[in-house]
Amino acid sequence: MPSAPARTALTATQIIASLAKTEGWKLYGDGADVAIEKTYRFENFLKTMAFVNAIAYIAEQQDHHPELLLTYSSCSVRFNTHDVQGVSRSDFECAALVDALIGAPASTTGAST
Repeated sequence: MPSAPARTALTATQIIASLAKTEGWKLYGDGADVAIEKTYRFENFLKTMAFVNAIAYIAEQQDHHPELLLTYSSCSVRFNTHDVQGVSRSDFECAALVDALIGAPASTTGAST
């Protein structure tokens, strides 16, 4: 099995340009702890947990695991790439996969930023 390509940190300009192309993702933290984050809202705990479990599947498939903070009706998802001490292209790729779980921004699942 070939090894995965090395991840590299994006520059501040690349991060801002990528954020401009995403719906609701924001910059969080600074320095080595910089990340991208988005909060999704749901009608109840069961829907929140179904979303979290779907994220777990994506994270395992991508070998890129976010920090999650969940409550009864929301889940905040935070991606950064620890091995580059910053934000990488992988963070934005995974963010797009998580957004795809919800579908369009006006989805009836109750997701919002």
